[in-house]
Amino acid sequence: MSRISIILIIGAFLAVTTATGGTSADAHPTSVKSGSSMQGKVADGREGTSTSEVTSESLRKAIEKYLRGEWGQKVKTAHVTILEPADAITIPGGSIELHVITSSTEDGPGRRMFRVVATSGKSRKTIQVVAEVTAIIDAIVPNRFLKADELIDVGDIKTVQMRVHQVNHPFLTQESEVIGMSAARPLPPDVPLRQAFVRLPLAVKKGDRVLIEAQRGGLSIRTYGITKSSGQVGQTITVANLDSGRELTAKVVGPSLVQVEF
Repeated sequence: MSRISIILIIGAFLAVTTATGGTSADAHPTSVKSGSSMQGKVADGREGTSTSEVTSESLRKAIEKYLRGEWGQKVKTAHVTILEPADAITIPGGSIELHVITSSTEDGPGRRMFRVVATSGKSRKTIQVVAEVTAIIDAIVPNRFLKADELIDVGDIKTVQMRVHQVNHPFLTQESEVIGMSAARPLPPDVPLRQAFVRLPLAVKKGDRVLIEAQRGGLSIRTYGITKSSGQVGQTITVANLDSGRELTAKVVGPSLVQVEF
């Protein structure tokens, strides 16, 4: 073999070796990038601190529930509009419990301030809330004109919703407070009834003929008379004895029946 042929073979061998080494060098940086990508996934998957939000809606529900307990049967419904805070409040933790702190200074409708304690696990935050409170009652009203002293029956009244400006309002809200009573004065329809607008029905009226009964021990005397005034059961009125014309003080015990003492 000539000198030139040997040089050519050695050159070809070196070229092959150099190409193989270059391929290994290119593979090393690829493994580093893969490791960096895995570290990024671990960082993205790491759980942060959990939080929950106290919204205006949750504050509204908590305050309305509190007012229902405070007002009892005096008010049918409490409507609350949250004015402040306008935005939701973030509390660390998961589920949140809201508790309204009782206030001794305000208890009626209108613009009010409430302190609401938000608790989530060990986290606790007091929220100052400004709200507009509206109180609604079921008011009893006549559904027709009622004359003075007219007996009120179930068909004479109805219930309507009405806004009130104070919890201790003067209006009647239960049908049982009205049915069986009589109108204390003429009552137009759709006027909310107050306690002063109704009274116990009159058992006797002025000018009625009544039975006068007098009892003592086993002795009983009965006669008839004319009433000089009207009265309810239990009230004392004046009656005139029809036989003698003498006026007597008698207690009304029932329709057309009075009792005197002797």
